[in-house]
Amino acid sequence: MLQIFGNLLLVWWRNSFCEEHVGNDTLPGADWRHCADCSINVPPRSHHCPLCRHCIAVRDHHCFFTASCVGRYNQRHFIALCLDCAIGTAYAMHVAYLYITTFHTDGGYLYCIFPIAVVRWIFGWQTGSSVLVVGFMYICAVSFLGATAVVVWQVFLVVRGQTSHEFMTSRWCSARTLTPESVMRNVRCVFGPYWPIVLLCPWPVFPVQGDSGSMKTI
Repeated sequence: MLQIFGNLLLVWWRNSFCEEHVGNDTLPGADWRHCADCSINVPPRSHHCPLCRHCIAVRDHHCFFTASCVGRYNQRHFIALCLDCAIGTAYAMHVAYLYITTFHTDGGYLYCIFPIAVVRWIFGWQTGSSVLVVGFMYICAVSFLGATAVVVWQVFLVVRGQTSHEFMTSRWCSARTLTPESVMRNVRCVFGPYWPIVLLCPWPVFPVQGDSGSMKTI
């Protein structure tokens, strides 16, 4: 629970806003551009979010569950959050299943099927509390599938060195030249050099490969 709450706070706190005001007359590079909405020059792979009203460095998507954009500095915390949610909901689903099968053995596995459990409750063959536990188990199952799908999708993008926007528009693709070295480089660009620790400990002090004090870009 602390893992989930810690990563949730970090997704919101470690935003990826582009706030570096570089002289508007001259762009630092040919791949930089000027955002008219933010009135600043933004680095490559940045995109403006109409909901956040900011340009997001290496923007992946806007997450409505965390009410923030996932980008350069919080993508690793977002992936860790989804991974923790998948593990937590899987465990909760397992505990709920054990409760149903242990304390309501007279109905067999029928107790675990929500529509049948509701019908049995209507006829008084099943307690209301057990129906609520079955419903909770279904919610955990849906949450587990959703969180797992997001983790798989994000890991797929990290390995390729892309964001969701770049994958959909076929931009910034390095999949044709993927090697073990390039994959590890892509992983470190998102999770930093201590990437195994980032997945285990929600802590913002671990640097990201390519951090810079003058611009938010890889």
